[in-house]
Amino acid sequence: MGQTMKRSLTSIKSWLVLTATMMPLVGCSSIKIFNSPPVVNEINAPLPKADAGSGLRMARATSQSGDLVSSIQLYRTVIASKSATPEVLVEFGDVLLRNGSPDDAIDVYSQVGPRSSARLGALLGLTRAYLKLGEPVKALEYANQAQALGPQDTRVLVDRGVVLDTLTRHREAQECYRAVLVLEPRQVSARNDLALSLALTGQFEEAIALMNPLVRSLAATPRVRENMAVIYGLKGDADHAATLSRVDLDEGATRDNLAFLAAVRLPK
Repeated sequence: MGQTMKRSLTSIKSWLVLTATMMPLVGCSSIKIFNSPPVVNEINAPLPKADAGSGLRMARATSQSGDLVSSIQLYRTVIASKSATPEVLVEFGDVLLRNGSPDDAIDVYSQVGPRSSARLGALLGLTRAYLKLGEPVKALEYANQAQALGPQDTRVLVDRGVVLDTLTRHREAQECYRAVLVLEPRQVSARNDLALSLALTGQFEEAIALMNPLVRSLAATPRVRENMAVIYGLKGDADHAATLSRVDLDEGATRDNLAFLAAVRLPK
């Protein structure tokens, strides 16, 4: 089983917050729930060629290859040379966030001024960083600022929806995701997060209808299949949930997930 599939519930970047009517998550560390991870490389506009020195090119290349530690050192060198633009600062914050260093990322994003052309990227980064730190109220402050700058930016709307779901403000979150789908009907992250949000409010049929095209696609990912399994499990359809879970999980993990989902189902 891949490393992604082995993550425990407490380590997952999960916005899926169980409502007060649900049971606590004691002893359920094996459940696999995948929200839509932000695509941090899409935050920034292309930099001018003059800014793309050899150090910056190497920093980007090592980031793309997954060597985040080396990338961080290279970005630090670029920034120390005083040649970094605000866009580069946001890039660096994104790499720090991917590396699991939200506090450091916040320090970097905060260096981007309020009138900078990179301000929207910094606000998105701050939203995600505070969400990683378990501070959704603070994250919402930055998400609201980002929405003021980019009211129809789909990244802003999805991120704000994730924060609202984390705060159990599911109806408001669903409005954000629906706004994205008006602009981009095929946007996978918005469909995925809307479906999970709907499942939390008992709207299972709409949730399943949203996920079906994603699950049937040849490009379907484990995240998509497992989220559909979560929706079926919350609905009480253990057979469909088990069938989907077994595609990517072993029998023990599937059995644990089904037991957990049965325990936390909304009362009828």
